[in-house]
Amino acid sequence: MTQAASLNCPSCGGPVEMANRFVKVIVCPYCGNTLAVEDRRLDPTGKTAALVNYPTRFAVGKTGRLRGQPYRVLGRVRYQHDEGYWDEWYLELGDGSVAWLEEEEGEYTLLRSQKLTAPVPPFDQVRVGTTIPVNGQPFFVTERTRATVAGAEGQLLFRIRPNQPVQFVDGNIGGKIGAIEYGEDSIEYTQGETIGRSEITVDGE
Repeated sequence: MTQAASLNCPSCGGPVEMANRFVKVIVCPYCGNTLAVEDRRLDPTGKTAALVNYPTRFAVGKTGRLRGQPYRVLGRVRYQHDEGYWDEWYLELGDGSVAWLEEEEGEYTLLRSQKLTAPVPPFDQVRVGTTIPVNGQPFFVTERTRATVAGAEGQLLFRIRPNQPVQFVDGNIGGKIGAIEYGEDSIEYTQGETIGRSEITVDGE
């Protein structure tokens, strides 16, 4: 695990520790403001909604093992859509790498960020049941979702703001799960696989 860097919230002055060098957003644990990390400074971007606690095994700061490798939970984002919500937990793994653990209705998907080597079709041109090219491979589209950022806590890998609209395209690529996130300023691509409950332990559970 990496060593934390100490900073202060520009809104309330509270002490904030940047837990990982990949962190781009910190939600202040004292005042709830969303803080963008800019050259080791913190710039406020808005207040995030407090997250309602639903049954889950995880929490910011929790540790455990994922397939035998230690991890620490750095942050969480909750996305809301017409049919409900899902949470994405930002994990720092024991080898210093980072990943997202998506939790929806008791099912887990472990995703890692991938670089897009070529443009992908615009969200409005993508249809469920079709195949689109992603990084030179066929990506079979299984789901297409419009959502908003319902809330966040801890520290995150990418920029967000409260109530931010986000569009997602999920599918299968090369035997793995793929997810394309169409944000307001950028398109992010993650790739991963389903994780069984027994493959994740939580310390103190």
